Amino acid sequence: MCGRFTQVVKAVELAALYGVAASGVELQPRWNGAPTQAFLVCRLDAAGRRVLTLQRWGLVPSWARDRAIGNRLINARSETVAAKPAFRAAFRRRRCLVPANGWFEWRRTPAGKEPIWIRLADGRPLSLAGLWEALAGVHARQPVVVAPEGYGAWLAAETPAERVQAPHAGPFELRRVSALVSSPRNDVPEVVRPVDG
Repeated sequence: MCGRFTQVVKAVELAALYGVAASGVELQPRWNGAPTQAFLVCRLDAAGRRVLTLQRWGLVPSWARDRAIGNRLINARSETVAAKPAFRAAFRRRRCLVPANGWFEWRRTPAGKEPIWIRLADGRPLSLAGLWEALAGVHARQPVVVAPEGYGAWLAAETPAERVQAPHAGPFELRRVSALVSSPRNDVPEVVRPVDG
């Protein structure tokens, strides 16, 4: 589970990642992406084809009376996603892949929390498992990073939860970064620059 991630992916990388045409796709670079912002995702359309769409981060269940609930529903736990009322309908029918360059976690140290940026060691984009409605060393819980061979299984609504839990094996790079990431206003490349120490 993460509260921030980077999405700075080129159209050609998206086409290769998901096998879709990415021409005409406008992608705002997100160096410090935070809940309530819009992000590009890959999902299935009504005909079952992969498409790229913009979705706001924060799930608003169809039964919710106040859209502000989406500000709190930003992560689902893999062990309860199929049963929790807020997520179960989206898990059954509306899954997506969120292209990302990496995500941030905060590691506890004697000096306080330090931000860490985690990405694939080779720098390639990765895909986080997502849901949409009308959308351990560093941190105990991490996002589910879906391996390319698992994209079809994750997007197929009929696939049971236990068959889509196989995460990307990495290897991952953990990079200590500055506290700039603590504010979503700092949506600049400097948030992922390494910090010595």
